[in-house]
Amino acid sequence: MLDSRELLLPTALCLAALGGALGLAAQDSPEDLARRYRAYQALVREASAAIERAQYEAAVEACTKAIALSPFTASHYFYRGLARYRQGRHEEALGDFDRALALDPRLASAYLYRGLCRVARGEYGPALQDYTAALGLNQDDATAHNDLAWLYATASDGRFRDPAKALEHARKAAQISKEKNAEILDTLARALFVGGRIQEATETEKKALNLDPGNKTFKENLRTYTTTAPAEVSRSQDGKGPRDE
Repeated sequence: MLDSRELLLPTALCLAALGGALGLAAQDSPEDLARRYRAYQALVREASAAIERAQYEAAVEACTKAIALSPFTASHYFYRGLARYRQGRHEEALGDFDRALALDPRLASAYLYRGLCRVARGEYGPALQDYTAALGLNQDDATAHNDLAWLYATASDGRFRDPAKALEHARKAAQISKEKNAEILDTLARALFVGGRIQEATETEKKALNLDPGNKTFKENLRTYTTTAPAEVSRSQDGKGPRDE
């Protein structure tokens, strides 16, 4: 399932194409300039289409070529990092998100996906810092609240598990999204469950399934909530992020 920031991908990449520094030599003829710019635009469109089709290696290749032409465009590094994250290449993705944030420190999506990479590596402290930084840019960012809730509900390191904070952020995410986002409702169900609110968790997971009836993970979660103790569920989620399943 795409989150809202990913649904903006084609627009963001096209804007980057218009504003990117191409690094062209001053002596280029107008014809050469136009030709190279068209090639650059084609790469940006190629990257956008590849990510939309979940062809992540093609997206990495297209973004890398776009970076060679426009090395100061933060979105190119972000979307290459996104593609690498989807491939499970977390260390490389981290580097891309670092570069994106160096160019644009207000790019909330880069903080959130860098946090997801760090959760996958068991680096919960730095992940919390990233999620908190994203939330500092927008207190009404439902995805940031959702990611915080998931970490507090499922962290394998007990020092970072906090059912109360998980429920607080999960409820805030559900409120902001007006309970129209299935992934957020799934997180809320998990937060309710690890907090011992089993009946509410079951009802909330059913709401998530109503929005996404074919989601196998949601169906399994619903079964789990009726048969498994909360502590066992938390352990079974070690190393996973909210958009890994």
